[in-house]
Order: sequence, then structure tokens, then C-alpha cells
Amino acid sequence: MKNSEFEIHLFNEAFYSQALLTKTRSILNDAEALDVFWKKDYYDCQNDEVILDLLQNIILNAGGISRFFWPSGNDVYHKNRGNKLREVYLVNDSSVLKNRDMRNHIEHFDEKLDDFLRKNTTYQVMQKYVGPRIYVDDDRTFFRAYFYDKDIFKMFNVEYEMGPIINEIKRINEILLQQKENRGRF
Repeated sequence: MKNSEFEIHLFNEAFYSQALLTKTRSILNDAEALDVFWKKDYYDCQNDEVILDLLQNIILNAGGISRFFWPSGNDVYHKNRGNKLREVYLVNDSSVLKNRDMRNHIEHFDEKLDDFLRKNTTYQVMQKYVGPRIYVDDDRTFFRAYFYDKDIFKMFNVEYEMGPIINEIKRINEILLQQKENRGRF
């Protein structure tokens, strides 16, 4: 095999499935923790930081999963791995996980924060918000926000529809659980 070729050997399949399962499990645990807040009859704002942290962790891990399917750079070896994993997990280029903004926010968080604050003076930025979108002015700038009436997480004014992300993760997780029962085999 040449260095530029890629093949996932049978004895290595379990490593890829375990690496992905770790991320999907973390996302689904965070999503389950979020559900606890919405089961109450009312929302009291005491848990805004926790809610926003959980949502940010979901985006962080979804970005990590995305890198397995669409590696950055031009290395043919890594690109072939991404192609193979997309085939195995039935992920195509229309997947919500391909969102480069999501990945870039996580991979370059420090630079994105610098740029965000340079463009938005801190007195104009709302640091956190959890609530319905109907109470928010469209011109408002957010560091982190969650509009629970629309299921949208917003960070650096980039919006993520959480439902499609969670649904895609659940779908992939089901495949991973089947593989786990099959000793990690694809």
C-alpha cells in the first residue's frame, strides 16, 4: 500500500467506531440533560449558563464528528478515510454535520472570539440569553443565546438549528451501537 492510499483494515474498524461513539454518546447525554430543563411547567432563568454550556458542547462534539467525515487539508490519505466513513455511516454532503461554520467556530474559537469582539464593542453585545425569540430585537448581537421556541443556538451571531443536528447524531449513534454489538465491525 502506498502512503497516499487509505484502507481501514478490519482490525482497525473498532477504533473509528469507538472514537465516534464517544462523541455521539456525549452529545446525546448533553441533549438528555437539556430535556430536563424543558420538562418543567415554567423556565426560571437560573440555569442559563448550564444550558448554554451544554449546547456549546454539542456543537463542539458535532464539529469533532464532522472532522472524521470531512477532514481539513489536502492529504489524500485523510480524504479517503473521510470518504470511507461517510459511506459506512450513510452521511452525504447535504448532512447538517458538514457545516463549516460549526467546525470553524470550534477549531478557531480564540480567533473567532477576537474577531467578534473587535467588530462588536462589549457594551453592544448581550453575553447570554435563554428564552423565546419573540422577545428579542433582530438587531441584537449575542455572544451565546438559545431561543427555545425555535430550538436555535446562536453563538457569535451564527445560528444552529439543534433539532437536525441531534437527529443526525441519533441516526449515526444507532449505527455505532449496532457496530459495538458486532465488536466494532463496520
